[in-house]
Amino acid sequence: MSFKARSLALIVGSALLAQVVSTAATWAQEFPTKPIRFLQGFPAGGNADVIARALGEEISKSLGQPVIAEARPGASGNLATEQVVRSQPDGYQIVLLTTAHVISPALLKAISFDPVKDLDFISWVVDFPFFLAVHNDSPYKSVNDLVDAARAKPDTLTWGSAGTGSGQHMSGELMILETKTKMRHVPFRGDAGSVTSLLSKSIDFIMAPSTVLVGNIDGGNFRALAVSSKTRAPALPNVPTMAEALKLDIEMQAFNAIATTKGTPAPILEKLTKAVHAAIKTTSMDKRLRDMGGTPLVTSNAEMAKLIEMHVTRWKGVVSAAGIKQE
Repeated sequence: MSFKARSLALIVGSALLAQVVSTAATWAQEFPTKPIRFLQGFPAGGNADVIARALGEEISKSLGQPVIAEARPGASGNLATEQVVRSQPDGYQIVLLTTAHVISPALLKAISFDPVKDLDFISWVVDFPFFLAVHNDSPYKSVNDLVDAARAKPDTLTWGSAGTGSGQHMSGELMILETKTKMRHVPFRGDAGSVTSLLSKSIDFIMAPSTVLVGNIDGGNFRALAVSSKTRAPALPNVPTMAEALKLDIEMQAFNAIATTKGTPAPILEKLTKAVHAAIKTTSMDKRLRDMGGTPLVTSNAEMAKLIEMHVTRWKGVVSAAGIKQE
């Protein structure tokens, strides 16, 4: 190629690059010009749905367009995520990720997307602990009583969770793994099923968030024996952590976080991130998340990516060590 031709190619290339940069900047200035869909992968009325609706209202105040929460339940929350993964990378579809997002790769043989590589991450939102609860008539007065009973008669104690692969399930499996015991897991479709079963005394204990337990604890139906977080939970400050009670390094928290389609232009991603951070930091949203038993947390895009990757690696290790079969 001659000097003239190379010069012309450089000029044309520079002009095209300038046009792309200019177009991206214009998109960011104009974005959003229509409503944003905010998907979450669980039934309406649950924690994910409540948080998506509340956050959507706050985010819309910053962006000047409605942010519409939509429930797309199915495939352990992956149905909603898959829809966002396959959408146009224009910022008009975002998804509320839950703990199932990082557990699914360990439990499911076939997953249609990479939980780390196939999304642009926006921000963490909140961490939630789980409580181990028994019926108030239960003979087990502490988590150590449960562990002793399980060691004396392996595979006889039964416990319920919101479903296979849920954070509730994994927190119980982590305790069982660390205490080297065997107990029978009974999965339900959501927390309501496990709570109902414990009320009828058909299982020995459940793992569940404080939002579905506090009413029954205050009403004298249930007793919480331990919490899965590193520190005691403000919602039930008299309940010891599993680490305290068992003298073991046990800690597990569920989370909610927000992501969008991979390849979303950086200026749009930045605008979404600022709006999400502003929403989480509002007094009303902060209070709402804390009242639900959570700890609000904002992160950069890169920090969230590292957290997601760390959780995926961790739960693959737990599932493998616990000998849980992939479905």
